[in-house]
Amino acid sequence: KQWYQRRVRATTNLLYLLRVAIMVKHSSKPVSGRSWKQKKECRFSALAKDKQSTSTFGNKMQLKDQKKNLQALVNQIQSERNAESEAKRQRIAENRKRRAENERKCEIVQKITNTKKLKKIKKKQLRSIETR
Repeated sequence: KQWYQRRVRATTNLLYLLRVAIMVKHSSKPVSGRSWKQKKECRFSALAKDKQSTSTFGNKMQLKDQKKNLQALVNQIQSERNAESEAKRQRIAENRKRRAENERKCEIVQKITNTKKLKKIKKKQLRSIETR
């Protein structure tokens, strides 16, 4: 009788181990079928959180001064660029004006004293006439 019980126990243990192995094998594949997803080790709330690095008041003030100086430098560079672009714009406008004046100076002008000639002139010639 004891021999039989030992044999039954051994077979049940073997069956149990086989079931566990089968269960482990099946549990490795997710139920959702998304095999590319990794299994979570633990919840996010269970993760150990790092302490934030504390800085002294002096360090904070030093960083604040550095930021202030940097911002002042950035503003200065920006204002210089704006001034340069404004000067360039004015120079371009002055050059255009000068060019237009020079073109007017070197034009060959013929005064029309007899206004009756305007009625006889063709349309193409009338387009080229300017009043000043």
